[in-house]
Formats: sequence, structure tokens, C-alpha cells
Amino acid sequence: MKKIILSLIILITSINLHAAAGINRGDGTDTVKINKQIKKINLNMADLQDQLLEVRTRIPVDSVKLESALGKSHAAQVKSKKRSEQAVGGDMDDVKLAEKQAKKAANETSDAEDASKNLESDRKSEKKLVKQIEKAKKELDKLQLPKSE
Repeated sequence: MKKIILSLIILITSINLHAAAGINRGDGTDTVKINKQIKKINLNMADLQDQLLEVRTRIPVDSVKLESALGKSHAAQVKSKKRSEQAVGGDMDDVKLAEKQAKKAANETSDAEDASKNLESDRKSEKKLVKQIEKAKKELDKLQLPKSE
């Protein structure tokens, strides 16, 4: 009877110790810490994916803005060229109108350059966010897979 009680106590103790040992993965890492890191990485990835979605929705809009700005810039430059040709043989009013048209063409060209920079910036942001998401995924995979020894 004593042997049965002693063996039950040893069995219960070993089960409790085995359950307590379940907190560690076997490689000395604490699963609570790992789970916190995984949660942090998942939140970071969700934020990065939201940013990526926002950038990807801006790219087509910026592309359309660039096309429009390029068209306006070209039209303004053509008008400016015609107006300046008229000013060469014309009076002072023609010169003032040519100067005004040249300023307008310069502004339209500046707008087109700004639209181009915005589009380029969004494309760079997209690439950067994709790399950050890939890096987070690799880190997450590294945490989720137990180390093999």
C-alpha cells in the first residue's frame, strides 16, 4: 500500500513538473516572451500592411495627376512659344502677354515636376514597406519555429 501511495505521489509530482516544463520550448526560451514578441510583430505587420494599402491606393491617383499635369504643362509651353513668337514682331502689350504666358508655362511645368516627385516617392515608400513586411514575416517565422539542435 505504501508503495502504491508513494508511486502515485511520484507520478503526480512528475506530471506537475512536466506541465511546468511545458512553459519552456526545450531550447531554454520562454513561450510567454515569445508570444509577446509574436503579438508585437503581428501588430507591426498589420500597421505596415495598412500603410502599404494606403500607398498603393495613392499611386494610381498620383499617376493620373501626373498625366494631367504633363498635358497642361505641354499645352502651356506651346501657348508660351506661340505668344513669344508674336512678341518678337509685336508691340509692348505682346511682350507683356508673352511674359505672362511664360510664367504660366513655368508654373505648369513645376506642377508636373511635383506630381512626378510625389509618384516616385510613393513608389519608393511601397518598396520600403514591402521589404519591412518581408523582414517582419521572416522574424515571425524564426520565432514560431522551434530551434533544431
